[in-house]
Amino acid sequence: MEKQQLNQLFNSFLANYDTEAKNAVWEKQSKQFHDFWVTKIMSGDREELNDTETDQIIKILDRNGKGNTKESEAVAKAMIPQGAWRRMFNEIKINKNLSNLLNSIFTEKDVDKRAELINEVYKLNEGHRNNLTGPSGNAINAMLAAFNPVSNLSVISLKDRRKVFEYFGFEGAPDFDKDSIGKKIIFSNIEIMRGFNSFGLNYSARTISDFLYSSEAKPLWKIEHEDDYAPWGGFKEVSVNKEDTTSEVLVDPSVFYMESQLEDFLIENWDRTELGQRYDLIEEEGELKSQQYQTGIGRIDILAQEKETKNYVVIELKKGKTSDDTVGQLARYMGWIEENKTNGKTVKGIIIASQYDERLYYALKKIKDTEVYLYKIDFKLQEFKK
Repeated sequence: MEKQQLNQLFNSFLANYDTEAKNAVWEKQSKQFHDFWVTKIMSGDREELNDTETDQIIKILDRNGKGNTKESEAVAKAMIPQGAWRRMFNEIKINKNLSNLLNSIFTEKDVDKRAELINEVYKLNEGHRNNLTGPSGNAINAMLAAFNPVSNLSVISLKDRRKVFEYFGFEGAPDFDKDSIGKKIIFSNIEIMRGFNSFGLNYSARTISDFLYSSEAKPLWKIEHEDDYAPWGGFKEVSVNKEDTTSEVLVDPSVFYMESQLEDFLIENWDRTELGQRYDLIEEEGELKSQQYQTGIGRIDILAQEKETKNYVVIELKKGKTSDDTVGQLARYMGWIEENKTNGKTVKGIIIASQYDERLYYALKKIKDTEVYLYKIDFKLQEFKK
């Protein structure tokens, strides 16, 4: 991207961005993370962390953290369930070798040493399924950003950082295929910041991150799902034929909004749902993979495993689709998982919808091992009396 073009894009973003106010918020939240780290993690006692206190820190680290709203300021969407964050911090607190290494990463000034310390954390944590040391670096990058949001990007995924380098053409990128995890985490951060600085954009890492995920910049460099984009790079247009009475359309916009948030809600609160009692979310190399699980024929909304048998469970959310479309997707994904992941073992299917209609009933009659869950939204206001 040319300097003039990037500066115009950035200025458009700044027109609706209160840099001073945002920096003040992050100064406060960074102090909150510091205090938690010193008084709770590095305290020396072995007492289990209080969930309420830990949840306040998770809110800072993870946009999906319990209690966050659309207006909340959080580092990023970390794709780590609430319960996993809690377990991670308790394990870090108890394992003093781990907590001391992480503390050194936060405070070390020499960048090469910081990279090596991260490599040591990954080596020490090898085999521990605590979400701390995934290949994308989400957890450590989130903590680095909370510890110092001025210098550390909230672009926590190394996959996203790689896309930033590729689109903006910044020099100095680490070798994302061959370099050590420590070098990728530390030097991708340094070189992205240096790239923006070279264009005259001398802002905090948090401001740069907010720009990258803004409506002005994000559609240019980050494609969430390939199916959402036309081959020439523009968004596909989706039209609804109002005369087509055979199509099922969610006419209640509040229901449609809730369904669009349902997937994130289920992942975030998995351990407290009926599904969480019977099924486990899938982690690979310490990173949550269940949500939007990539297959050769598209993305599964949620892929889980039965606790006892470890058989796979494909979960599809109806989300405004017709019953036929939903069941068709479910059957395709079940078939793909069976052929590519299970060596012929049974794959279960689950559809989650707001209502069970006749079409859904008949569409599922001939598909074995499927269930339907209905969700209900219970929204109440209670007057606060002084």
